[in-house]
Amino acid sequence: MSSSAPRSWCAWSCVVAAAIGCQAMVSSALPRQRLVVMLPSSSGDATLRDRFLQGYAVGEATVRACDHPVPAVRWIALRPDQSPLEQLPLVSDQHLVVAPPSADLRAFSDLSQQHGLSVLLPYQRGESIDTLRGLKGRDKLWPLVPSIQEDVKATVEATLKAGWDRAMVVADPSALEATLSMAFVDHYEASGGLVESYEPTPVQQVDPTDGQRLDRLRKDMTWSWVGTVVVADQPDGPLATRLRREQRDGAFGGGAPWTPNWVYLSDSSTLRDLPQVPWQQLGLEHPARGEDWLAFAEAFNRRWGHTPDLLAAAGYDTARVLALVEAAPLPMSDEGLPDPMGWVSPDQDAVDLCSALRQRQRGESLRLKAAASDFRLRGGMTPSGQAAAGLLMETPSDPMKADGKRADAATG
Repeated sequence: MSSSAPRSWCAWSCVVAAAIGCQAMVSSALPRQRLVVMLPSSSGDATLRDRFLQGYAVGEATVRACDHPVPAVRWIALRPDQSPLEQLPLVSDQHLVVAPPSADLRAFSDLSQQHGLSVLLPYQRGESIDTLRGLKGRDKLWPLVPSIQEDVKATVEATLKAGWDRAMVVADPSALEATLSMAFVDHYEASGGLVESYEPTPVQQVDPTDGQRLDRLRKDMTWSWVGTVVVADQPDGPLATRLRREQRDGAFGGGAPWTPNWVYLSDSSTLRDLPQVPWQQLGLEHPARGEDWLAFAEAFNRRWGHTPDLLAAAGYDTARVLALVEAAPLPMSDEGLPDPMGWVSPDQDAVDLCSALRQRQRGESLRLKAAASDFRLRGGMTPSGQAAAGLLMETPSDPMKADGKRADAATG
């Protein structure tokens, strides 16, 4: 354990011990671990840590089920104001570091270059992943989960499959979903959709507290008679709540209350309990993920009694990757250096973990059947996965509303 670890380490390590067992915590005190896992240590990150560690524990159980030992890991708590370079001294036999979810990629790029390490990025989905392209040494940074762009593509495909090929995109500038609005526009237009806008940009930015701006939006919607509105706001956010109330009252949209239909850009977890409305609603059913998802979800539910998310799947895959890294001597890179991820072969058929461990021990390359992605891993690039989007709930039938056929789309 690093001597510069925060005083809250004891309490934090209890969380790790509860999730992955005392044996793993004891092993983390040994001096020569080649594997390091960093997790955020602030109190606001407790839920994030728990979800990752719960998935990690399920992943370790699958390693043991293959009669294979789990590797010794050094756990490091990283405060938001700390650099990973401060916490990890240069040690010759360390080869792989697991970064915290949503890590500062520039900081871990610096760590990789200065220490000659490969870095596993277990959960990096949003705008930060775009910075990978501009980082030196990005071939040593290994994302484990698909980009959120995969989710946007699935939503676009479902929207067009429903016959909704003309839309207005409306965003609350303060909402997280607003960061996805231009990605939706780009994919939608590239696939043949038409975005209507009476602003200089294709996304109508609407502050829900600005009465004049809302009035302009109402007039634009009535004038255009557009049949679909893409709402870049939380389903219970102030903009979505205001527009939903007005459409119910017949004050928003040319065909209110039956149209426009709504498309959400929100995470699927926020779309499970949408209010009943007269119009159709479409959005993400699940984010992009891997073919081992169902087996993982069943095992996770048996262990923890609730449904996992993609962050938990990232923890699950991380535990399995670390076991594969340590299952045999590391392959050598073209530069003649140990390469902890050199055994990954993204174009091979995926195999189960027990087969993967046997292949690693024989010195063979492989692609693992994973829960969080298709495991077509390449340094500096995000893998893919299968996302699904479609109509989110039944809508009362009415001759004025759009075609009610089921509209589902999946990417992968």
